This record gives sequence, C-alpha cells and structure tokens, in this order.
Amino acid sequence: MVSWDGVRERLAELAAADPGFERFGANRHEYRLGPPLPRAELAEFEARHGVTLPEDYRDFLLTVGGHGAGPYYGLYSLGAPECPDEDEWRAGFLSTPFPHTSGWNRAEHHPVDNEIPDDRYFDQRWITGSLNVAHFGCGAYFRLVVAGPERGRVWFDDRASDGGISPSDLHFREWYLEWLNQP
Repeated sequence: MVSWDGVRERLAELAAADPGFERFGANRHEYRLGPPLPRAELAEFEARHGVTLPEDYRDFLLTVGGHGAGPYYGLYSLGAPECPDEDEWRAGFLSTPFPHTSGWNRAEHHPVDNEIPDDRYFDQRWITGSLNVAHFGCGAYFRLVVAGPERGRVWFDDRASDGGISPSDLHFREWYLEWLNQP
C-alpha cells in the first residue's frame, strides 16, 4: 500500500494560507476532500469496467478521499456526473488499452493539410483505457491511464485547444504530490 500520510494536513495548511481561494481552481474544491471510497464501491467499479486501477490511485481513493481537492479544479469522483465523457462509462472503454506511448496531435499525423475533421479528432478512441481524473479548465482534462503500456501515468488531453494528448511522465502519486507541495 502506498503511503499518503500528511495529505489532509497539507491541505489544511494550503487552505489557511489561501482563505480567499486565490490559487487557481481552489474556489471550486476549497481544499476539501470527499470521504474515502468504500472498498466495496471500488471493487464494483473495477469489476464493472474490467480494470484494476493503478495502486497509488486505488490507495488514494481508499485512504485519503474519493474526490475533491487536487490539481486545477480538483479531482473527479469515480463515475462523476459532472464528468463530460459519458462514453468512458460504456462497457470496454476503460479496459481497452490506451493507444498512445508518446504525445499525439492531429498536426503530427496529417502534416500536409494539418487537419483531421473534428468529429475524428475528438473521437473517444484516442482516450480509451484512460480515466478522466481532473479538469484543467477550458475543455482540457487530466487522464489517468488504466490499461495499456502507459498504465499508471497521467496524460493531458488538450484537444479542445488543438494541443493534442500528451504525457506528463508522472504517475498519479507524483502528479498529485507535485501539486500539493507547490507553495
């Protein structure tokens, strides 16, 4: 089990230092975490989707919180109704391997006309095997890869601004703690 000691204490420090919620996204999550996810609920989610979530993310959900305070606008809960990608709840979406091992953008794959029609560019097939964990803003999201060679890594989906899909090279724990420990 991954240790998440000190997360709630650090969030309390951040909240005390930012009572007006000036840090980007803090006005949305207010440095609060929801309760940890019950083990049975996590097991049901994994069974329904045919995946085992990465260990550090599972441990966070089970011991720290099921949603709330986190990078940018905060962490989504599993099956969050506010999550815009309803396709990711369909059967097989999360268990299908994530299709990328390096950054991807339509300009790189169609250099002559620099164009894939929007309906294909935003097709959910480019993000299968990944779970939407946080909203960056302006239609961009952080996705945790749960199936395939990049399993456990956080990727940035910035297709809304024509930025493509790019790796952060961080696993969930590193990604979350990097945000948490910024001054």
